Amino acid sequence: MIEKKLTIAIPTYKRPDFLDKCLSSIFSAIDGEDVDVLVMDDSVDDTNIPVCKKYEGIRHIRNEKNLGIDANICACVENAESQYVWLIGEDDLIRKKSFREAYSILGRIGNYPFVFANYSYITSDQKFVLRNVSVDVAYGEMEFKKFFEDYLWSAGFVGGCIVNRSAFLGTDYKNYIGTYYAHVAGICLASLGDKIFVINRPIVGNRVGNAATFTWAEDYFGVFEGWRALLNRMKCYFGEDSYQKAFESHKKAHGYLKYKFLLNKKADGLLNKSDVEKLISFGAGHDEIRRAFFVSK
Repeated sequence: MIEKKLTIAIPTYKRPDFLDKCLSSIFSAIDGEDVDVLVMDDSVDDTNIPVCKKYEGIRHIRNEKNLGIDANICACVENAESQYVWLIGEDDLIRKKSFREAYSILGRIGNYPFVFANYSYITSDQKFVLRNVSVDVAYGEMEFKKFFEDYLWSAGFVGGCIVNRSAFLGTDYKNYIGTYYAHVAGICLASLGDKIFVINRPIVGNRVGNAATFTWAEDYFGVFEGWRALLNRMKCYFGEDSYQKAFESHKKAHGYLKYKFLLNKKADGLLNKSDVEKLISFGAGHDEIRRAFFVSK
């Protein structure tokens, strides 16, 4: 049997309305192309079955037990049946015209361990574009070391990740499950010392907003600590200098631990005064903390 070029895989958990919109955008974009569409359902119950039945030709795999966020993302790669696996969040949308270009590119570029797909930021209601291009990066081949240092933060968004299935499965990504970022670990290990390919035109709409947007919001500190833990464990492969650059580029890209960031997280109910010591341990400045928590407005 001839292997398909691409699987579009959606890790999902009990958000059928978003899943429906995501699948609709996918089938509109692929428009008859021989693309495998896979839904990895971590809901355990029947929540997503009515949505999946609406779309002919998808593979809907419902986990027997809840795997958790990063294990379910990795399960997408494990259950794919293609050279490349494009990971798409259940609440993200694919751009039709951009997808056609990206699919054509995948057919031409050969065998890279990882392909980065740029994305836009869209509002939580998916109606408006907040920022058309999220990552200012050049099109074409790139040494992964440079991507690790300057842009690895962007791979935290699964919709930007097109992974080479065999290269990914050849790593020990499973040892990173629990960091929230096992898929990023697999990408790093598969791409170590190699070149990757970058598609710089935005292909996916990444839904952003307040705390309610994210399924992991209640474990905000765990998510941030997971990223730091991941980078620490990558240090032995990429070195101290690359580790520091990757950590700083992540903080800069998201505005982590700056005054505006802290204020927004406080407004979302994710931070309070009892978190001050933990924020300091993460590297937040005393002035930013004082202004966000202790200066009356």
